[in-house]
Amino acid sequence: MSGINKIKERILEEARLQAEETVKRAEEEASEIINNAKKDAETKKKQILEKANLEAAEVKKRLKAVADLEARKQRLQAKQEVVEEAFMQTIKKLSSMPDDKYVSIITNLIINSAPNDTAEVILSDRDKKRIPSDFEEKVNKNLSSRENRGKVTLSKETRDINGGFILKSGNIEINNSFDAIIRMKRNEIETDVINSLF
Repeated sequence: MSGINKIKERILEEARLQAEETVKRAEEEASEIINNAKKDAETKKKQILEKANLEAAEVKKRLKAVADLEARKQRLQAKQEVVEEAFMQTIKKLSSMPDDKYVSIITNLIINSAPNDTAEVILSDRDKKRIPSDFEEKVNKNLSSRENRGKVTLSKETRDINGGFILKSGNIEINNSFDAIIRMKRNEIETDVINSLF
């Protein structure tokens, strides 16, 4: 029996050694798998962080571009408002000139735009009160001295305009209100106005 016991012990010993070897190999493989998984996780973590940093930089860049564009738009809008205010102030100053200067400007504008036939001068209600009683006569005198065969009459009609006048000849009206004149000349002078303001 001792031979069988020895064989039995040997088989058990070999099985134990094999089991230990298998366990040891399994632990080594598990350790290697864990280490590889850690390395992969670290690599993925780095990649994710790099991608996140790149995306964050791109988002920051886009936000800055949007903010810069918005700032430029606001500056442009502010400039446009200042320019618009400058033109509005010009119209106000023209309309609020002393009566004698105002009448002189209106007279010259009528003389320079009057047709060679008859025309009516339509003023605002405010301007109609500012014009002297001999205004029509003086304008026509100036027209005849320039060899213009036209003649103007002050219309009983008034219009809601900020200074200037409307010249009506038949069915044709020429708008010489200060608003219209400034609007027509604005493209020509706006660059100069911007340069002088900014």
